[in-house]
Parts: sequence; structure tokens; C-alpha cells
Amino acid sequence: MQDGTKPLRGFREKKKPKKHFYITVMRNRSHPCIHETMTQFFKKLKILFSGLILVAGLLDISSAANMDLYAPREPYVAPPYVPPPPLPSRLNLIDNGDGTITETKSKLMWTQKDSYADLGRCLNWHDSKNYVENLTTGGHTDWRMPEVWEYGEIYDNTESNVMAMDHDPEHPLALSSLFADGAAYWYWSSEHGHCCARTAYFVTGVPFLRTLDKCTKGGVRAVRNLP
Repeated sequence: MQDGTKPLRGFREKKKPKKHFYITVMRNRSHPCIHETMTQFFKKLKILFSGLILVAGLLDISSAANMDLYAPREPYVAPPYVPPPPLPSRLNLIDNGDGTITETKSKLMWTQKDSYADLGRCLNWHDSKNYVENLTTGGHTDWRMPEVWEYGEIYDNTESNVMAMDHDPEHPLALSSLFADGAAYWYWSSEHGHCCARTAYFVTGVPFLRTLDKCTKGGVRAVRNLP
């Protein structure tokens, strides 16, 4: 090599063919070896050009498709909203026409009016207990304070009625409209201790623990067992 270094073993420096090499090839192109070599070369060249043409065509199609994405289109108009049908209630309530309502699946009878709708004021736990023990409605006197799970038998998440004592539209009750208007938001249960009792909240259905002297917006709805 010109710089004095030696090439690596097994490698030879490539040299450009001289002019007389091409002349010799062209003069002897009819020679079987040269003819076969040139034939294979032109076949590969043909395949190469065919591939290039195919790729160019695909690129052209892709470019046209991409251009179509930016073409002007009619503005999208959403179909009108159709609200889903209301869910069926799991309850089976019957208005007995005497100030009581029966839920036939649980076989419980309830007062149509709760203490708030009846008296127009809230009651603490002790007042609620006294109210139920002295209640006569629908010709029945065996009314009692419900347990929290029993309130769940009339809590209906398919209902959303503005029927509470202050008619606040932001806090509808999950309670059937068969019950009287002016109801309490939450109810005392018979489950109590020295300080507190469990209550059922008819806006969300979540039970709470409240001190026995609490009263605001609360009351009781009496219940009795059917024979």
C-alpha cells in the first residue's frame, strides 16, 4: 500500500477494472460463461427495477390516502340523545288505602306518613320510640321501630323524588311516591347503644351512627310484620 502499511491477511485491495477489461467483455459476450453471467445480472436488475416500481406505487397510494385525511368533509352531527329506559323497581308496594303501604316481598307493612310528615317536625331517638309505641294507623297498634336492614326493603334506587320536608331538588329521596310527601331525610332504627343509634339515610342509602339527641331533618317510619 502507498502509505507503507500492509493489508490484513485474506483481504486484497480492490482495484477499478481498466478500460480494456470492459472491451474484452463486450467482444466476448457471446461466450457461454460471460453470456450466462450477463443474463443473471440483467435478471436481477429487472427484479430490482420491478421492486422499485412497486414501492413507488405503494408510496403514491399511501400519499394519496394521507392527503384524503385532510380533505374537507361535512361536519359531524351527533344523533339525538335517547335516555335509557328506567330500571324496573325490585320492590312490590301496595297502597292499602288506609294510611299504610305493604311491601309484599318482605311481608312488611309501613306507615304511609313518617313522623315528620305526620307531626311537621323532627324527632330524636327517644321521641321517635315514644311516637311509635303510641301510634295507631290503619286500625293497627302493633307498630315498632324498624332495624336498618328493614329500611332497605323500601329504599329504592330507581326512584328519585323531591318529597322531603324542605323539597330540596338537590337531595331527592330514593323513596316511592306512594309514601306521603314531606318526609324526613333519615330515619332512626331500633339498633342503639348508650349514646348512639344507627340511622338510614334515604338520599344515598348509606347508614349512619348518630347520637340519640340528634334531630335535624330526621324522624322514624313505623313498621309492622304481616301474619
